[in-house]
Amino acid sequence: MEGPAISGPFLCRPMELPLRILELSIPNATAEGTLKAAMQLPKKIAESGINTVFVLPWMKVNRSLSRSPYAIVDHFQMNERIGKLDDARRWLDRCRSVGLRVVLDMPLNHTSPVHIWTANSNWYRLNENGEKLAPKGTQWNDVVQLNHDNPMLAQACADVLQFWVTVGIDGFRFDAASFIPDVVLENWISSLHRSFQKELLFWCDSESYSRNRPMFNGFLFHEAFYAAKQDQSKWNPLLQSNLTSAIFYLTNHDTLHACKSPIDEWPIDYQRMRKELECSPHHVMLSWSDWQDPSSSYSFML
Repeated sequence: MEGPAISGPFLCRPMELPLRILELSIPNATAEGTLKAAMQLPKKIAESGINTVFVLPWMKVNRSLSRSPYAIVDHFQMNERIGKLDDARRWLDRCRSVGLRVVLDMPLNHTSPVHIWTANSNWYRLNENGEKLAPKGTQWNDVVQLNHDNPMLAQACADVLQFWVTVGIDGFRFDAASFIPDVVLENWISSLHRSFQKELLFWCDSESYSRNRPMFNGFLFHEAFYAAKQDQSKWNPLLQSNLTSAIFYLTNHDTLHACKSPIDEWPIDYQRMRKELECSPHHVMLSWSDWQDPSSSYSFML
């Protein structure tokens, strides 16, 4: 899994060990589901030993077309049900004041079919009839595939990343990064390194990291989850591996969305596996249900 060391302006330094990450869906974090209601949450999170918050997309969507936070209609605007941009700035300031870094889940492979960019048809992949295509090999019918070969589109995405770091974000997990060309990702990340004098986090999924993509300094280790689902005896040996960039987890928003709580997901050995996870020298991610109530689940749909 570990990519070869290379030199270059886009090379990411390894993340400090260990990250203790909480995956957070703002709409599910409080009864109100807003950033204003969650202003006291960073202090509570930090006091529990978490040092990094991984926030699911909070950008603007059109709920009449899709309730998915990944079907974005404007990357520069907040989902108004979650809060305003000033709310995001204040919440990020609260996180920073208690030593939390915040990584934003960033979909830049696809958008809603009514995104503000869709006026530029050549910013998207089209079929022979000029119709926008869904991401290849998926059944995602609420999003359309961006055309990263278009330099204007690639620059627009770079502007999105620059914008959110300016707001206060400390890094990104690139959703569906395996669909995005290496050179595009490298350009985005090298541009951020040049623009900001702070250490940023760049994550992907394991299938993308396995392609030796050194622009990333962390990956969500889905294979460990699936291997343990097939044979739970594999869990501890996986935790003994030397994959220094791997982020291990027992549940995430996808598993919880299937209405399976952490205890439902691991009905026999959850407590043991959770203890082994938290005692691991690796980067560790807890879902909101892991952290708040292992008998609960939630849908990340808005």
